[in-house]
Parts: sequence; C-alpha cells; structure tokens
Amino acid sequence: MFNKKKASIIISILFFSIFMLTGWASELKLTDTLGREVAVPTEINRILAVGCSLRETLSFDVADKIVGIEYREKAKTDEKGAPQGSELSYMLAFPELYDLPVVNVGVGGSEFNYEIIIGLNPDIIFLGASDVQKVDTLQSKTGIPVLAVYTDATGTPKQDEIYYKSLRFMGKVLGNEERAEELINDIEAYYKDLAERTKEISAEKRVSVYIGGRAFYGSHGMTATDPQWPSFNLTNALNVAHELSDMSSGKNIDKEVLVAWDPEVIFLSPVSLSIIETELQSSPFKELRAVRGGKVHIVLPYCWYTYNKENALVDAYYVGKVIYPELFEDIGLDQKGVEIFKKFYGNSGEKAYYAIKERFNALKEYN
Repeated sequence: MFNKKKASIIISILFFSIFMLTGWASELKLTDTLGREVAVPTEINRILAVGCSLRETLSFDVADKIVGIEYREKAKTDEKGAPQGSELSYMLAFPELYDLPVVNVGVGGSEFNYEIIIGLNPDIIFLGASDVQKVDTLQSKTGIPVLAVYTDATGTPKQDEIYYKSLRFMGKVLGNEERAEELINDIEAYYKDLAERTKEISAEKRVSVYIGGRAFYGSHGMTATDPQWPSFNLTNALNVAHELSDMSSGKNIDKEVLVAWDPEVIFLSPVSLSIIETELQSSPFKELRAVRGGKVHIVLPYCWYTYNKENALVDAYYVGKVIYPELFEDIGLDQKGVEIFKKFYGNSGEKAYYAIKERFNALKEYN
C-alpha cells in the first residue's frame, strides 16, 4: 500500500536536489585566488571592485552594476592631481562611472571608508590583493563577501596562468563563465598571431630593445625598466634587460648599465615623460644610438594603476611594426587597437582606445 508519508519525504528530497543542482540556492561557496572559501550570493546586482580590480570586472559587461569607484579612478583635473581616471582605459570606456561615490582615499585598495561601502550595499566586493589579512579585514569590517582576484602583471606563462585562473573565478562569481573563456581565447589568439609573425626571426636578427620609464609605485626615469615586458616577449624582441628577472616586474638599473647595453630601439612609458625629457637632454643618455638615431617611441602605459593588459597587446603590435615592419605591414594599428579594446570592453572600447591614445600622444616616434 502506498505510504503518503514516504512519498512526501521522497518528493522533498527530489525537490531539494533539483533546487541545488539548478542553482536556485541563494548562495554558492567559492574559493578565491587566495584560497579563501567565501559564500557568494547567486544573484548579484550591485558590485564594488577595488584594489585596481574594476578593470577586470568591467570586462564582464557589468558597468551598470558598479556602485562605487576608488579615489585614483576619478577624472584627473590637472597635471598635479593624484586621480588617474582619465588616464585609464577602462574608465575612458565607461566615463559615467566618474560620478559614482568614492570609497577610499588611499592607493590600490587602502584606507577604505567602511561607512560609505556599507551604505552602498554591494552584494559582493572584488579586491585585487595578495594579502589575506587585507581581504579578511575588509570583509569583517563591512559584513559583505570580499573576493580576492589577481590584478598584477602578465607577460610570462606563469603570470598569465594566474591571470586566467582569476578571470575564470570572476566568471563563476558573476554567473558568466562563457565570457571569461571568450576573453582568454581572444588574448591567446593575439599571442598566437604575434608568435606566428615573428617565429622565423633568427637570434642574429633579433632587434635589441629597451622599455624606459616603466612605472611601479609611481613614475620613474629612463633607468626604470621591465625585464619581461609583455610587448617584447610577444614579438620575439631582444629585451636587453631580460636577465634581471624571469617575471614581468619594475626594476631600476644604473645609468652605466643602460649605456653599456646601448639598445637599437627604445620605447618609453608616457607616464614618465616629464622625468625622461629632462634626462635625455644630458649625457650619458643623449649619446645612446637609439636617441641619436631617432629610434625612440612612445607606447601606451602598461603599468599605471596596476596593469593594463589591453594596452600591452596594442603596444605589442606597435613594437612589431616598428622593429619588424615587413612582418606587420598588413596591420593597421588603429584598426587593431580598436579591435583589441572592443574585446575587453565591448563597443565602448573604440572610444576608449582613441581617448587613451590622444591623452598620451602615444604610439608614435618620440620627438
């Protein structure tokens, strides 16, 4: 004889199983990039992205869900102002975000105003951080789920792997894993294209290059560089500083070292030009063959309020056109730049590309 009580229990178990399997649960437990397990709401309508993580967050088409910005992301009002927002591609793509409340007064995710954050009532907070204590503190002070993500350098296989893992994690949090895979595939397609174009260049024919004025913790002069600058690695260029480290990072060298290296072509980060312009007027840098031969070029800033991955890709194509013009003669740089920026920021990427290029008067020979 059919037992109604047993039937009721079975139906309840089946309903609960379907409830969990179909994602109807109100929370998911996910492990962030620092190995922290965090309960995340399945429906996310309000997002705060700090610690320079807004750049990656906006790649998921969620500009309408952002509730606040950081102090450095405000529009820059004058040359002496600390805000850098009008020099950041992702803010130029979505200028409406300039008007959002500012949640901190520090740099890179520090000195938070917890009352403002709580008042904004975000469902989650993304935080670019490598310090578990910083993430835990923000979560305990606000009572809001805080998720650590990776916002640091790319340019080597190890760093790219961490970056991709972080994007996939963000995709899970935002319920858009397909978008994470799409962006990763787009980046890898550019890597493959650049590698294919330059793979036949022999060791003897590699052009020696140098990136000067590489920002880290602010602007620096000619002796600030990057031993694994992505745009050089992607174009099989001979980075004269490559032995300093096997990771992309900011490094300072002695003036005498740069003079001894004497690279054939020099590229400059525009955020440091005010310092470099003075340096280039004096010895020993004015005697460098690249300076004497007019082979100095301005690129888009790779490191500026953390790492602008879209800028690095555009810079790679510019580097390729400069040092191996015959291999990149089919590339229209502006067309490629718009294409890359759209991969990161959708249709808003086009205006962002032209705005950042104009802002820095970049992707051209330095006069």
